[in-house]
Formats: sequence, structure tokens, C-alpha cells
Amino acid sequence: MKLLDLRLKHAGSIVASAIGEFTSVSKGDAGGSSRSDGPHQEIVCLRAGGTIDLYRIVVAVSSNNTDDDDDEEEVTTTLKLITRLETRSVLRSVSAVRVSGGKRDVVVVGSDSGCLAVIDFGEEGVGRVLHCPVFGKVGE
Repeated sequence: MKLLDLRLKHAGSIVASAIGEFTSVSKGDAGGSSRSDGPHQEIVCLRAGGTIDLYRIVVAVSSNNTDDDDDEEEVTTTLKLITRLETRSVLRSVSAVRVSGGKRDVVVVGSDSGCLAVIDFGEEGVGRVLHCPVFGKVGE
């Protein structure tokens, strides 16, 4: 017999957030992995249920060609969900950190269990824990 833990509905309240370039690669990188449209701004959100959401800020520009005299461009900004990480802890704080010489930011997340996790999302948007040391008397 196996137990399955699923949430029917995700938490709605955001505890903390940070903005950075977590999955993007700069335009001038060497190699074939550079994107043609340059870096993207992204937002990491910590939700109340212990969920980490990564959103990309998408800016779309559309021109209205109804009048020849008026060349107005309509700019729409939306958030696109890239990935969602479910954790089994209460997350307290988040920060975006760029490692010296790095091309992207990494996410530093603090929880109430006494852990400070460094998470790298990579180019695909899949979260990978780089470092998770225990600090304080709670984690010992």
C-alpha cells in the first residue's frame, strides 16, 4: 500500500517574492545555448502552503492598424508559470543571489525548520537544490 499526498487547490496567499533572471541565459554567451531575445525577468513566489512558484514576466507588444495616422502600440504584461515546487515545510524568506561570474541568479530560501536552501532552476526551469546546510539549534 502506498500513500499519495496531493493538494486539490494551491494556496492563494504569497508570503514573499523575489525578482531576477533564474532560467535565462544572457544574449552574448558563447556556445549554442544563447537565446535570441535576451534575458527574461522572472519572479519567484513563496506561497503559504510551502510552495515555490517561478513565473516569467511576458511583455507582448501589438500594434493597432485601424487608423493610418495613429500608430499606437498596445503593451500587455502577463505572468507565465514556468514551474511549481511542492515542499513539506513552512517557507519564511526568499532572496535572489547572483554568484560571482554567473550568468543567472540562484534562489536562497529560508524555512522554519532551520535550513537555508540554495536552488538553481537551470535553463529548463527544473529546480535543483545546490546546497542545503542546517543552521541553528532547531536543525541539529
